[in-house]
Amino acid sequence: MMTKDMIEQGFAPYMAIFPKARKGWEEFELLEKRGKVKPGVYLIVETYCIEKDCDCRQVILQVINKKQKTVAVIDFPLDIDSPLNCPRLNESVKQPPAAVDFLELFMEILIDTPNWYRGMCQCYRAVRKKIDGRPYRGQRFPSKTNLKYLGIQTMEDFEASAEALLSDLEGLFADKKGQSRQGSTDDCQRPLFGVEELAGDGGIVAFAKAYRQESSRYRGTPHGWRRLQALLQKDQSAEELVAYLVELYAAEDDDGLDSALLLLGEVMDMLRTDLERRRPLAKERMEFWQATLAQHVFTIDVDPELGAEITRVLLNARIDILPQLHLANTARMLEMERPEDFPDISPELAIEDLLTDMEQSGVNSPFEMVDVLLQMMAIGHTEAQLVLCEQMFYSGSTLAREAAMLMLFHPHEEVREGVADFLAGAEGEFFTAIILRRLIVTRNWFPAALRKKLDQAISHARRARIECASLNKPVKVQVYATAIDGANAQSLQIIIPQKRGYLGCSAMPKKDFGMADSFLLELENKRHLQEFLEMLTLEMGGCEVSMNYIDERVCQVLADGSRNGKVPNHWLVAIAELLGRDQWKAIPFDATSELADLQGQLQKQQTTKKAVQKALRQSSQWPEKAFAGSWFEDDSEVDSKLDELFRGDADDNSTAAIDLILEEILEPRRTEWLERFVLTATWLKAAKKPPVSWDQMCHVAAAVADVETPLKQIPLMKTIAAHTVGAYLGRLNDGLSG
Repeated sequence: MMTKDMIEQGFAPYMAIFPKARKGWEEFELLEKRGKVKPGVYLIVETYCIEKDCDCRQVILQVINKKQKTVAVIDFPLDIDSPLNCPRLNESVKQPPAAVDFLELFMEILIDTPNWYRGMCQCYRAVRKKIDGRPYRGQRFPSKTNLKYLGIQTMEDFEASAEALLSDLEGLFADKKGQSRQGSTDDCQRPLFGVEELAGDGGIVAFAKAYRQESSRYRGTPHGWRRLQALLQKDQSAEELVAYLVELYAAEDDDGLDSALLLLGEVMDMLRTDLERRRPLAKERMEFWQATLAQHVFTIDVDPELGAEITRVLLNARIDILPQLHLANTARMLEMERPEDFPDISPELAIEDLLTDMEQSGVNSPFEMVDVLLQMMAIGHTEAQLVLCEQMFYSGSTLAREAAMLMLFHPHEEVREGVADFLAGAEGEFFTAIILRRLIVTRNWFPAALRKKLDQAISHARRARIECASLNKPVKVQVYATAIDGANAQSLQIIIPQKRGYLGCSAMPKKDFGMADSFLLELENKRHLQEFLEMLTLEMGGCEVSMNYIDERVCQVLADGSRNGKVPNHWLVAIAELLGRDQWKAIPFDATSELADLQGQLQKQQTTKKAVQKALRQSSQWPEKAFAGSWFEDDSEVDSKLDELFRGDADDNSTAAIDLILEEILEPRRTEWLERFVLTATWLKAAKKPPVSWDQMCHVAAAVADVETPLKQIPLMKTIAAHTVGAYLGRLNDGLSG
């Protein structure tokens, strides 16, 4: 009864997994002929995935007649909260002619008996618990009310499904417009944490207090994100939150301060994202927030330690620090009068005192020392930073000299150039073996102008007969990577075993920014590692990949950053040393040549017309998966294009909106989407358990690469257009669009 193909897919009947259970099947009787289906009694057997640690959330159903012959095999995604997640015939087995009619019957039966759907969800949880050896930790399954979507039977009905999705959104939008005219604020004011202050317009301080109580709940809640976005539209929010930070610091409320700083980081992330997406007034809001920090924190009356903490937040948010803050910090330094009887201190003693303070703070590596220096100095005057760096390099402390060299990775270009200048002019004997190795390993990470200066520094060290320190041997690691998301960012994670725990090496490439961030993450034990990996795979769609993929990706990202005048931070140096990697060099990525290389690796059976059509047809469902969930456009240009269509009480413009996005937004950005798809194909090819086959992504990329093929003929691009319109309507509903 169980086909060999299904066993190979890793599915087994529920009744085989739980022999004593009296569920896992459904019987129905057809009294009269239906299409090609003959009258009779049929059994629908539920089969579930038995692959360990898999969370595909799929059920495969076998329809069996009284002769125990399989007459249809149906794939049923349990996530029925989208018109695109519909039951379909399993394409890995040969289906009899009547299978299409059985599929229609199954959907009718399921809609008529919604508790059957809930039962399958319960069975799925039970199977996962038995196979994985722990309670199921996946997301909640959608409500059975979503069974209404099952009326969409085939991918040829895509237009109808897209319109249904947008109709729901527009209906919601229309309701909100009516509420607005009636003066109702029930939806936008619904409390997030069950805290009284958020029931009304309590302002950002009330939000911060609620955030302190349940920040983890906030971070996973769309309503919290919308509430904070709404608060950022108000100028007083900046002054209120900054004043609250000063108050918490003065009261020595460490827990409250940590929570408020975390919230400030969320604010800076939002402002940076709005800037990148060219949102109206984004630049003005960023300037206002930084000016407010300059006015209330970087002054003579406020402890510089608070300024250091806020500097750390700004650096972690990867934003450009504006002149307002630099000027305020310089003015504060000038106002700090030195007592008349204060003795002159030599640079050597100053460095010694600095090192002593850091040692007492637990700083024991040059990488940690650079973190502390950036918190102290990143907002300071460039010349003052360079003077300190040079004094550190010529000091007798090896730790200080190595930290001075790592200031080559300073977030500000002027400081990087200044450090490169004094290294190029330094005498060879001041270099250490480790400094020489780091210069050799990383010289190719920098733009050409800086590389020349670093080559001079390397030559000086060589002439002084400085031996290059050896690099660690490559270690055995676990490697994970997410796909390229809608913001052209990606997460790379390399896990290194360490004694009882693990060390996570994290890096985040982002188009035009190079390696936008990198850091080390301590994972104390296997439980923490498992929680981290579950977050990475379930929430972010990450997959285990090969180390070769990481090497190639880092080289591509370094070239992208160098081309745009960007450099990674100093922690990427630490990661390269831990992994024993000296081959990371800037190698540009070319989507056209990479696609041609991928196509050359396809097997004959993967290039048939049927295989190509199948890939294009199935691609419309990919944005419903975690790896492509953020594949849509949502910048100011989208807002301006769609504002005309959805202005006032216009009729349903869903189809026109999709066409407009395809022609006026996605078509001009065709090259960017091609690059994303080719990069995704290489990721899928390197993945051990890819969510879709890499050859299918390759076929979609080839269709996008063919400029003669209209984007509206590519189902994936149509889904992306539909989700773009849906995201716009969501912003419009929340009052956040341009």
